[in-house]
Formats: sequence, structure tokens, C-alpha cells
Amino acid sequence: MFLKLFNSVKITKGAKNSIIFDANNGFLRLIPNTFFDLLSNEMRNYSRLKKKLDNDTLEVLDEYLNFITDNNLGFIVYSKKELLSFQGVSNFNETLSNCDYLILDVNNSNILNDNLIQQICTLNIKYLQFRFLDKVEVDEIIKVISIIEIFNDSNINEISIVVKYNTKLLFFIKENYFKISNKFLHFVLHSSNEQDFQILDHVYLTFINNTIGIPLGCGVINLKNVNLNRIFYLEAQQHNSCLNKKISIDSEGNIRNCPSMPQSFGNIKDTTLEEALSHPDFKKYWNLTKDTIEVCKDCEFRYICTDCRAYTERTHENKEGLDISKPLKCGYNPYTGEWEEWSTNPLKEKAIEYYGMQELVKKN
Repeated sequence: MFLKLFNSVKITKGAKNSIIFDANNGFLRLIPNTFFDLLSNEMRNYSRLKKKLDNDTLEVLDEYLNFITDNNLGFIVYSKKELLSFQGVSNFNETLSNCDYLILDVNNSNILNDNLIQQICTLNIKYLQFRFLDKVEVDEIIKVISIIEIFNDSNINEISIVVKYNTKLLFFIKENYFKISNKFLHFVLHSSNEQDFQILDHVYLTFINNTIGIPLGCGVINLKNVNLNRIFYLEAQQHNSCLNKKISIDSEGNIRNCPSMPQSFGNIKDTTLEEALSHPDFKKYWNLTKDTIEVCKDCEFRYICTDCRAYTERTHENKEGLDISKPLKCGYNPYTGEWEEWSTNPLKEKAIEYYGMQELVKKN
């Protein structure tokens, strides 16, 4: 008797606990490391194993197996030949493009000119995100949104727009969503009075009742932000889960890997995106995985967690001079299995002061 997990089901072991999740339906549970050890070997013959166990241990094993089948995470087969016939592809397939993601921090509508539009299309960007600073007037925001139909014939798959909630803007979206763009659109409206989610054809509206500060709001890590996408999981095992194949333009026009990263590779006024990408240091973090980052390497959430290299605890560097410290805004301790408020941890005080994040410290 063998146990086969569905291809959408993944397991990861941490220092204290393991997790099992299903990328198809968002199922996520903590499981004991002993359970992970049983599941990690798909060739394990459970019929033979059961003959070696005492009654109490056998009862626990049956509970584990029932947990898998009851939650539709896998199924039982009765021969190795049958088991091998269900083997699926579990490797991450690289895209052919040199860069897939572009983040654009917008402080006025002039940034999206013909030159930049052409560069975005030439690079074959797949995911484009606009992040509007709070000071941008709503009419300027509407002006940018009104021209993104220019990307209708591009290779872009998704356009997301992060912006502060505004009733005039929401009215404009709901009245014009069908002609804004033929791409998948995701509006993230922060500082709203409600926490909600709405779908208008190919347009998704996410309402968030807390404020997303740009750029200091980046890098928050909690269970609400984990990514249970199967491709994300596979990519995170080989590349950095935030910076791989990403390029950005900050609010001043500086080209960076991420808008919050300290190193600039030129300004969009006199440097092309392609020129910035060709800089020898631009991709230095792209292959830095969670398996090489302090503390994270022992965390069961490491392959579903978006890594942040912009804001870290600033405690460790590797021999190449790369920051391999734990993300600053993570309050999880994989050695105890407990979450805490990251901003009030006394061990993070120096890093919080370094980044000027004192205003983010949660008050008692």
C-alpha cells in the first residue's frame, strides 16, 4: 500500500513544524515533523510499515493517512507500478523573457510616456504593477488608468494597481472597467473602510482597511500574505521569491530591482530598462533562495513566503557580500512555532531606526 499526494499538494519541513498545502484550493495546515517524514518518501510501503508498529503507533499512522484522504490531498494505490504511473512534473519552468515583472511607483501621470511604454513592450513584461503615492491627485490617477489600454496588444498578462481608496476613483472604475483594458486587472484599494473583494468581469477589486505605505510598507510577512500558488512554490526553491526577474522604477525615476532596494542602476530619464538589466550587479539577488537566508532556511513557510531584501534585520552577509539576514518585518520564530509583533521586538530596534521606520512601531 502506497500513498500518492496530488501534484498540487506540497509539503515543507521546518525546525519545529511542517506544513502541507494544496495550491488548488488554498488548504494549508501545520503538521508534525514526524508526519512530514512519513510523507516525504513516496515509495514508502505502508503495508510493510504497519507490520512493524505497535498498536498505539499504528493508530497514529492511520490517523495521518485518513487526514490525507479525508481532506482530498492524496489517495491510496496498491502497487509501485500504479504509483509510478501518477508521477507528475514538479520542476519550475523558466520563462524565455529576461524580465517578467515591472513595478512602477507613480507620483504623476507623466511617467508613462511613449518611450517607457515601448520599453515595457520590448522587454516582454508579463506582470505590470502601478503603485500610486498618496500625494497623487485622483484625476492624475484616472489619467494613467485611462491610457493603459495601450498595452492591449502587448505580452502583459496582468496589470495591478495599488492606490488609496477614493470614491471618485471607485466610481470611475465601475463605470469604465469594460474599456480600461482587455488584460486581467487587479485594483488594490487600501485605506478603505471595509475589507472586501469584488469581481467585475476580468477586473478584481480588493479593498483593504489598513494603509499600504509606499515604499516603507513593503516586506510585511504574515499568514495573510503567504502565496499558495504552485508555480510560486517551485520558483522559490530555485530563485529569490521577490526579486527574480523583477525591475522597478521608483517615484523619482530611479531604476532598481525593487523600488525599496538601496542600489540604483540609473534613471529612466537617461537610462533604458535594458541597460539597467545588463549591469553586472542588477541580478545579484535573483538566485538567493530562502534556503540560504538565516532563520528562514529553518522555516516551514519558506517556499510560500515572499522574501524581502530591502528591509532586513541587517545581521548577516554571505561571502559574496549579499545580505542574508531574516526579513525585518517577519515576526515568526520557526524554532518555537510562534508569531509575534515584529515591530516591538527589541532585537529589531537598530534596523528599524536605520530604515527610519519608527512610525511603524506598534503602540501598546
